[in-house]
Amino acid sequence: MELEIRQNERFQRREWRLERVGWALLAAFVVAGLAGGLGSGPVSWRTAASERGLVTVEYDRIAHYEADDAVRLTFSPEAVGNGEIAFEITGDWLAEIDRQSIIPQPSDEIAIPGGVLLEVPVERPGTTAVTIAFRAQAVGALSGRVSVRGDDASFDQFVLP
Repeated sequence: MELEIRQNERFQRREWRLERVGWALLAAFVVAGLAGGLGSGPVSWRTAASERGLVTVEYDRIAHYEADDAVRLTFSPEAVGNGEIAFEITGDWLAEIDRQSIIPQPSDEIAIPGGVLLEVPVERPGTTAVTIAFRAQAVGALSGRVSVRGDDASFDQFVLP
């Protein structure tokens, strides 16, 4: 007894081709995820410095909605005046996040148009780091600007759901 199986070779070749494309896309997503294209990773981490070098912003290019994240601000010794660093944060980034903490704790926080002025006491001369822990409250592109003594550093984040 002989079985007669009908095969459509053209359909089968198309199916195999689509399967290979699917595997390639899956591999691309895995590589992008590992590299930081979908969250934290070596490709995601960015640094933005001001023109005169008074402030540097280190941040993840990709953030996730309601996930814990942080931005690190590094101020040069020239940013200090009267034993403190007074800096402004402006832009839609500030309006679309929920600040969890600022370390070291600011001695004063003053609302300004489009943002906030923070004053952080400096105990020792030298480079000062300020970490802002936050949770993004909006999905999409967010931009912010950190200004100290007229020197600005801008940064952009994209928030994924």
